[in-house]
Amino acid sequence: MGEKLYLQIDVLTAAKQRISWLFDEFKNIFVSVSSGKDSTALYNLAREEAIKRNRKINVFFLDQEAEYQGTVDIMREIMNHPNVIPHWYQVPIYMTNATSFDMDQLYAWGPGEEWMREKEGTAIKEIEGKYPERFYKFFEWFEKQQPEHTAFLVGLRGDESLNRHRAVSKNAGYKDIAWSTAINKGTSYKFYPIYDWGIGDVWKYINDNKFPYNSIYDKMYANNCNYYNTMRVSNLIHEKSFKCLTDLQVLEPETYEKVVKRIKGAHCAAIYAKKSHIYHADTLPEGMTSWKDYRDYLLETTPLTDEKRGRFTKRFSKQRGNEDIFKQQCTQILKNDWENNISVDQNKDEKRAKLLDKWRAIL
Repeated sequence: MGEKLYLQIDVLTAAKQRISWLFDEFKNIFVSVSSGKDSTALYNLAREEAIKRNRKINVFFLDQEAEYQGTVDIMREIMNHPNVIPHWYQVPIYMTNATSFDMDQLYAWGPGEEWMREKEGTAIKEIEGKYPERFYKFFEWFEKQQPEHTAFLVGLRGDESLNRHRAVSKNAGYKDIAWSTAINKGTSYKFYPIYDWGIGDVWKYINDNKFPYNSIYDKMYANNCNYYNTMRVSNLIHEKSFKCLTDLQVLEPETYEKVVKRIKGAHCAAIYAKKSHIYHADTLPEGMTSWKDYRDYLLETTPLTDEKRGRFTKRFSKQRGNEDIFKQQCTQILKNDWENNISVDQNKDEKRAKLLDKWRAIL
């Protein structure tokens, strides 16, 4: 990755110019939204351009059922705008449930199940034929259903993480545009028009224009008196977000009641999710002499099916053997991450050593 090159215009002007150019290039434009701040800003940028041109934009949202009420509310606002063609999917899909060994997946919108809420009138409720009933694979399938030469706008920002910076800048996908990637064998493309925005840019744009946004952000801030760059909006139960259940009973008590009724393990996670030793290998338990011993103990005693225990064992046998890796493997077992959604970093020790050497040289 190269060094940052600063433009002679502000990021808002640059984003508007990028989106205007995309409207010139593509007749079929999709904006993927999640109800988070970034996709909210991107949606409004694209919607404003659509209004100028008397055009409509396609807006895509895959509803995971276990969502904040604030997410549902802002989706209703977005999907009912006259310049929007709604693609609000509420179809059966399996979602990872990191809060339970017994019910390790939620069959969101599954037929015959008692959903957390009724489906929306504007939502797509059924799909003819087969489709992948998993979250990320559904995105890939959906993209392939659209006409050739379609632009998919995504609200990724490079400063969120190194992986996201690589995703939005590694390979130019369309006409040497760095903030794009090719999909569907180069017939359609993803674009990241706000890739160079900071979090302050996002909130300033929303605030300056008085755009509606997910109300859960205000509740999170009021509850934790926290910095605005730590607040995340996501599905309530997967392995990277289930800690939010601890605060959910305060932020949205009615949603919390529905989650506990619908999903096994949610109440336990609400009590213990922020106590790292329950769901995360932080401190070696008493009586254990090494992380390897603890990992083997968890493999033997955790209530896993034979298939899942076999998956863990097979995967671990192919990984390097040191205490740091054994520790990460313990976390995978505690979170029942048999799908390997949070992969073990086998070079973590080497990265840490290089970082320490770098700072020693500086200091």
